[in-house]
Amino acid sequence: MNIIRLNSLLCKNFCYSKYCCKEYSTKCLSDFPTIYKCEDVESTWYNVWEKNKYFAIKDSEKKAFKMLLPPPNITGTLHLGHALTVTIQDVLARWYRMKDCPVIWIPGLDHAGIATQMVIEKYLSKTKNVTKFNIGKEEYLSFIWKWKNQKETEIKSQLKALGASLDWSKEYFTMNKNHENAVIEAFITLYNKNMLYRKKDLINWCPTLHTAISDIEVENVYITERTQLQVPGYEKMITFGEIAHIAYPIKDTKDEIIVATTRPETVFGDVAIAVHPDDERYSKYIGQNVWHDLRQIYIPIIPDPLVDKTVGTGAVKITPAHDHLDYTIATNHQLDIIQVFDEYGNITDAGNDFKGLPRFIARKKVLNELKNRGVLRNISDHKMCIPRCSRSQDIVEYFLKEQWFVKTKSMAQKALDAVKQGHLKIIPTIREELWYEKLNNIRDWCISRQLWWGHRIPAYYIILGDKIEWIVARTENDAKLIVENKYGYGIKVDQDQDVLDTWFSSAIIPFAVLGWPKETEDLKKYYPLTLMETGYDIMFFWVARMVMLGLELTNQLPFNEVVLHGILCDAYGKKMSKTVGNIISPENVINGITINDLTTQITESYNTGILNKTNFKRMLSANKKIFPDGIPQCGADALRMTLCSFNIKNENINFDIMQCRANKFFCNKIWQASKYILLMTGEKLYQEPKNISIIDRWILSQLSLMIDTVNDAFMQQDFHTSIASIKQFLHYKFCDFYLEATKWGFRNENSDIIMSHTYSLRTCLEVSLRILAPIMPYVADDLYKRLSTKFSEFLSVPSLMEAPYPMPEQFNKWKDNTIDKNIHKVETMIFQIRHIMNNVSKKLNPEVHIVTSNSEDFSFFNETINLIKGGSKLKNISIHPKHNYTESENSVHYPLIPDCTLFIIIKNSSVLEQVQKISREKLSNKTIKILT
Repeated sequence: MNIIRLNSLLCKNFCYSKYCCKEYSTKCLSDFPTIYKCEDVESTWYNVWEKNKYFAIKDSEKKAFKMLLPPPNITGTLHLGHALTVTIQDVLARWYRMKDCPVIWIPGLDHAGIATQMVIEKYLSKTKNVTKFNIGKEEYLSFIWKWKNQKETEIKSQLKALGASLDWSKEYFTMNKNHENAVIEAFITLYNKNMLYRKKDLINWCPTLHTAISDIEVENVYITERTQLQVPGYEKMITFGEIAHIAYPIKDTKDEIIVATTRPETVFGDVAIAVHPDDERYSKYIGQNVWHDLRQIYIPIIPDPLVDKTVGTGAVKITPAHDHLDYTIATNHQLDIIQVFDEYGNITDAGNDFKGLPRFIARKKVLNELKNRGVLRNISDHKMCIPRCSRSQDIVEYFLKEQWFVKTKSMAQKALDAVKQGHLKIIPTIREELWYEKLNNIRDWCISRQLWWGHRIPAYYIILGDKIEWIVARTENDAKLIVENKYGYGIKVDQDQDVLDTWFSSAIIPFAVLGWPKETEDLKKYYPLTLMETGYDIMFFWVARMVMLGLELTNQLPFNEVVLHGILCDAYGKKMSKTVGNIISPENVINGITINDLTTQITESYNTGILNKTNFKRMLSANKKIFPDGIPQCGADALRMTLCSFNIKNENINFDIMQCRANKFFCNKIWQASKYILLMTGEKLYQEPKNISIIDRWILSQLSLMIDTVNDAFMQQDFHTSIASIKQFLHYKFCDFYLEATKWGFRNENSDIIMSHTYSLRTCLEVSLRILAPIMPYVADDLYKRLSTKFSEFLSVPSLMEAPYPMPEQFNKWKDNTIDKNIHKVETMIFQIRHIMNNVSKKLNPEVHIVTSNSEDFSFFNETINLIKGGSKLKNISIHPKHNYTESENSVHYPLIPDCTLFIIIKNSSVLEQVQKISREKLSNKTIKILT
């Protein structure tokens, strides 16, 4: 539709030519696009914001609002889960800036040691058919740095498309020189405080990744019966949920002890059978020996109070290298410790003829061998907990290895006390229970990782005879000086080949990015941060560790408040993940994408090794099911509003693309409302009227209520409440009711009404655009800029980022509870009229008579008749007092609110009869309800 035709229609529908001529409408709307196009609106504004340096923190006497963006991993690009975090933080940053608070919001990227190596190794294998060992460490690390640079560009582009107002001058990467220095200092400080030690102990080992992982990177899978699971490296599914009962003959007797085990492949590491000292079944055997048929040796029967008499047979085979309880018992009794598996999950020399077999293939062969030897009594279903690596989904092995550990008990207690004493606020408070549970049961943190990509541990060793001595130092030269001062020259010094756990370097981010360990101005001014906002699923991966190391290394909490949002799920309530196949990229929602292009994207990810074959098929299937026609273009503003419309404090957040599409339509509704206001009031005087009409007083009162609600909701991080309030006001109260009512008011030649409408329409629009600015910054800025050249009361600013946010105290004068209550009656009436008139064609030109016996209502309804007409979309509406109203033969009546009845006059007798029938059915079924 061309602009002249649109303007002509607007003139015809909205007002008489006296008040809105075609010449003016064409002129005032000539530079105003017909409809809202998100791609046009969003194309230039980010450059405007950056050019004007709105993202940099400003000097101010006011207390700064301080945040950092949880750094995305360089493993790939952002998904909607990242978009949720970005949007929440950006809304807060923009809101505080508009409240004239200085804001520092720091961006960054995480090197993500394990995750990055997994992605790179898959990529090299799929695209070049090589491993890291083929190309060597130097070339491998060089490739990762190139990968990082590419992903950094892509991620920054995504963040900018989302409108993230990050201070790019503060950008960091967890492997840059400054951060590396901070990591080294943190390690050395903990070591000097006796909070760090090296020990040979059982660790969580991932055979696929060939590295240690922390306790919180272990996912426990609980099963109750025989269950088959896919395990990396095995073509066939592996059976779990079985328990084998194995007989151990007692030396010089005909008796035997039956031991139940879910890990028969570990029998090569058995060094004893342990029983509880008070277990009468076995007390007479304590001190004797049993024959181990596969090891072909005798092993002792020992007593230990750690054995649970009620579990299994009450007798436990002790395999100390692969079980924490067994390791403790073996240590207490000074037993041998035999490593059954190597770092790849294969049987070691201890397995004799089974050497080299993968552990789960060995399991089946061990059971067959035990059966052949006559010592396997039975195999039965058994409920069990299976530890899986959250990264690779491999089955975790407990592996005896010398590693670096951080003592956590005292640090955890400080973190617990911080919450108990109210110094650290966790939102929502329901997460506090888990905080207490996890930190009360914390174990020392293994921070060694057997990777190439990461921070090398600042520890060096020397070999003195058959002993190894470790030196912790900032550099190799420092370590050499320590060795020379102690032992003289000529002793070779080597650095630990391991790197630090990624979460160690991530845990110091809040202070490291501000210059720690140096006493920088940024550290003095901006530490600690105001709040940390992130997903609740990494509360212990990251948040707890930031709190513990922050308190330990800086003697301060790294932030005073933690806001934890839920897990983003699809419209069906399933967590978004590659394994489910339902991940959505934010740019596909912003720009839209066809199903064919979606398929192309996924295929490319598969061809480069990012997706395995199983996940590739799942994603293809999921996309065809969820997006059979592709993803419609929604724009960044609609995506942001959708993400803010959820209660982020819920455990799960279900994202539906149709909500996003509806919010794009909402943007267009505001766009069209702006055009209408420009068209109707562009040449009219804007000033506060002395005589303001009832409906204008009402809409300004509703505006005041909305401002109250939004500001309070932002303060409580209840973004969904703010969105609901904004939509309730703008979509329904303002556009559907009030704006439609003004169309009738502008037809009136009453100058007071015209001035009153002009003032109220433009006030509501100007304030609403400022209200929307933190949530929908692109469309708010674009509309405001266009209108500021037309309306003198609009601020002359390059962007709303320079405008003040509407605050409740500024609009309290408009609050009017009496009018709100009375208009509520009118709203109820309008909803009922709409409901009833769904059954009547407007082509019949029906008359609607509102008949009331209440004299006050009669007067009030007449004063608000334009609101009733506008909201009902009907022109032939009139108000009548009951005492002199005569019902027409061609009418059907409906009870409305108390003391009020609606009469519909229809001259077509056949239609009237149908409506009367519907009326009787509705009244008998009581389907007409008063809307509250």
